[in-house]
Amino acid sequence: MTQSTKGKPRTGFATSLVIMNVVGSLLIVVITLLICSDIIGRSFFNTPVAGVAEVVSLAIVAIVFLQLGQAVYANALTRTDIFLSAIRKRKPKFGALLSTLFLLLAALLFLALLYGSWVKLIDAWSADEHVGVYGLFVAPVWPVRVIVVLGSAAAALQFALQGFREFQVGIMGASTPGDETI
Repeated sequence: MTQSTKGKPRTGFATSLVIMNVVGSLLIVVITLLICSDIIGRSFFNTPVAGVAEVVSLAIVAIVFLQLGQAVYANALTRTDIFLSAIRKRKPKFGALLSTLFLLLAALLFLALLYGSWVKLIDAWSADEHVGVYGLFVAPVWPVRVIVVLGSAAAALQFALQGFREFQVGIMGASTPGDETI
């Protein structure tokens, strides 16, 4: 185990979430440079960079799913919890139960996404699916499908872990929240 920035031990799963997040951030830099290169090529040399639209469209999906697990871990997803906060103040155990249910439903949602993405990955792999124009630029779709599967799995697992921890602490009365990853 390595140390996290908060001083808690970082597990292998948490480390993999950080690595996926960093790769997603680096991919943002790469597509920014690619877009700038295309603009410069079009503006000054009348020669666009082939495949920029295709690469950017694939990269945006990849970035979202690379950074999703870490966003769940850090509670950085946009949400409104005014209703849940009010319930937690009046009835903490009921609020914890609702929070547990919401977290587990989110895990189920990402498991469903994982299943659907797995089917699309198999289809993309077996059909050798590509984007682009043959002879000009083509890129395989399966690497992005792999990232969607991994990102969905990471999000599902992280939501499930948070739901389990919410149940332990909020309902069963465990003493400290601890690390919410494996």
